[in-house]
Amino acid sequence: MRLLSGGVAHVSGVIEDDLRARATGLRKQHAEGLADLVASTLACRSANTAEWQAVLPRRADDKSKERYISRLLSNGLINPVTVMGGFIPEIAGMAGDKGKTVILMMDQSKISDGFECLMVSMRVGERAIPVAWKVKEVKGNIGFDDQERLLDAVFSMMPEGVDILLAADRFYGTAMLIGWCQQQGWRYRIRLKDNLILFHEGGEITTGEAAKANMTAVTNAALNESGVTTHIGILHEQGHKEPWIIAMSELPSKARILDYGMRWGIEPMFSDFKSRGFGITKTQLQHAERIERLILVLTIAL
Repeated sequence: MRLLSGGVAHVSGVIEDDLRARATGLRKQHAEGLADLVASTLACRSANTAEWQAVLPRRADDKSKERYISRLLSNGLINPVTVMGGFIPEIAGMAGDKGKTVILMMDQSKISDGFECLMVSMRVGERAIPVAWKVKEVKGNIGFDDQERLLDAVFSMMPEGVDILLAADRFYGTAMLIGWCQQQGWRYRIRLKDNLILFHEGGEITTGEAAKANMTAVTNAALNESGVTTHIGILHEQGHKEPWIIAMSELPSKARILDYGMRWGIEPMFSDFKSRGFGITKTQLQHAERIERLILVLTIAL
């Protein structure tokens, strides 16, 4: 049975009321259970499910609490993307109010041995909040097929008419991602690797060669043989080992190249999940979907 008094129970009740007031797709018992896990996370500031058992607002022994937590994290009816759909449209609407640009960032981070998390987040101040994510048991980068599905889900959450800019690191600097942004009408600042072949004004040059030639802009360059064209800005500031080679939706300028720096808001967010926060890298969960729901719990806690 659920506890109805005490600090953790009170926090859980408030969270449950909020979840049930939103279009999260959660059934009553799932909203109740998710609220209990979030309140327990806040109480112990940890992603360790064993620590949650000590404060979980349930009248049960530790073994029963362990089974309860395991069932919730493995429940396919709790869909993190659907749940976030109850939060993000409101937050994006506030972030994009009065013509402001909503800054989205895409990056990947190791969650635990063998598991990587592809994350799309939204910049808020100097930090970021999670929007949608995909956890996969993989070595190396998660490919464009998964990126596209994730971005399609994020696109569906964005309020109509809001100005969106996507920033992404060079591991995502592909014609496919740039083409996707163009199709959706999103602005973008996407870093490119230095070995990408460009076709421009009847000639061929790599991005690295353009940087070495001290070019600061390449306009309407075709990427490889994809048929996708984009503007590219190049900036190599003194003291920096490598130049920034940035694909962008607008004509290049130094200020627009520097927009790419806003991507770093995702780094402190990952730190919140990891060593400086909830310690998710120590999780013993061994299923990608369960880790995705664990991230959902931490996200609502944040």
